Amino acid sequence: MQPPSSSDSASRPLGEWVAALASGSPTPGGGAASALVGALAVALAEMVAQLTVGRPKYQAVEARVRELLTRAQTLRSDLMAQMDADASAYASVASAYRLPRATDDERASRERAIQAALRAAMEPPLRVMRLSGEVATLASESAAIGNPMVASDAGCAAIFAEAAARSARLNVLANAVLLHDATEQAAAGEMADTLEAEVIAVAQQALAVAAERMGVM
Repeated sequence: MQPPSSSDSASRPLGEWVAALASGSPTPGGGAASALVGALAVALAEMVAQLTVGRPKYQAVEARVRELLTRAQTLRSDLMAQMDADASAYASVASAYRLPRATDDERASRERAIQAALRAAMEPPLRVMRLSGEVATLASESAAIGNPMVASDAGCAAIFAEAAARSARLNVLANAVLLHDATEQAAAGEMADTLEAEVIAVAQQALAVAAERMGVM
């Protein structure tokens, strides 16, 4: 069973969405693309679970795999939603930059709006990074206990999860660098760096597990 998604991107034909990504429009952009990569990662881990449940050979792990499957479906829906959240955040930043600045009061108001919009725009990619960490963990366990015939797909899920986190980090930094508060800017960068390192570590572990299950160590 697939959970419903509130994401407009989720119901858009893939070819149409990719064409929009390739266009001269600023949205969708790298932030939305990183969320999509994360969704593809969890979809691969979900596939491993789907090809494990209901098979007598894996009855001993049936209950746990079903738990992983349920979590994967939730993660996929959340990551798809971040595609639109990122585009919406960009629109808010762009709108703030278009505010009038003819007077001192207008300039001050505009600057406050820009800074607030930049802070908000960091949230979707940060969430993608956190979710990607969960996806990498799920990929690792799927590789360990899932059907070994699709262990390579669990490995691909880990690679995609790492790619999603690393690309989302760039989108966090793209907004953080424009913050006027140096302390706030540094904190955002440190958080992104920490999340990236965590995801990479788990993804590499998942790859090692997948390789062992594949017999290609």
